[in-house]
Amino acid sequence: MKQDKKNQSQTQTVVEEQTEVTNETISEEQRKIQELQLLLGASIEREKRALADYQNLQRRSQEERISFIKMANKDFCQALIAPLGHLSLASATIKDRGLDMVIEQFWKELKNFGLEEIEVLGKNFDLKTMEVVDKKGEGEKVVEVVRKGYSLNGEVIQHAQVVLA
Repeated sequence: MKQDKKNQSQTQTVVEEQTEVTNETISEEQRKIQELQLLLGASIEREKRALADYQNLQRRSQEERISFIKMANKDFCQALIAPLGHLSLASATIKDRGLDMVIEQFWKELKNFGLEEIEVLGKNFDLKTMEVVDKKGEGEKVVEVVRKGYSLNGEVIQHAQVVLA
């Protein structure tokens, strides 16, 4: 009987030790699982941020490209406005049909780029689109256009120089 009790006691001790080892293993595994879950959450957050940064970079580079194209068109149109204005004056003096057709084609192509003449004659003075060169009297109406004004895609690239009366 003593032997049975001793065997039973030893068996119980072994079972308790195994239970402790199993509990330690389980708690160690749970700790690892929690650690991996934290790492997974951090990785997902980094991925979201990287994706957002990439999308912002794409948007910014697209806006910069559009801005660059607009600036190039603006410079191009500004470079052609003065010579075409002089050609128009020469055409009015010379009265050559061929020259008139060429000038008309140039203006048509510039309009396709978005260039528009700002109509100011007979209108009230507008600081956004006009510059006053002379004033005849106290009026605020444009009576003469010294130099035409132009806008490119809604942005003024050359203010009209006007005389007010």
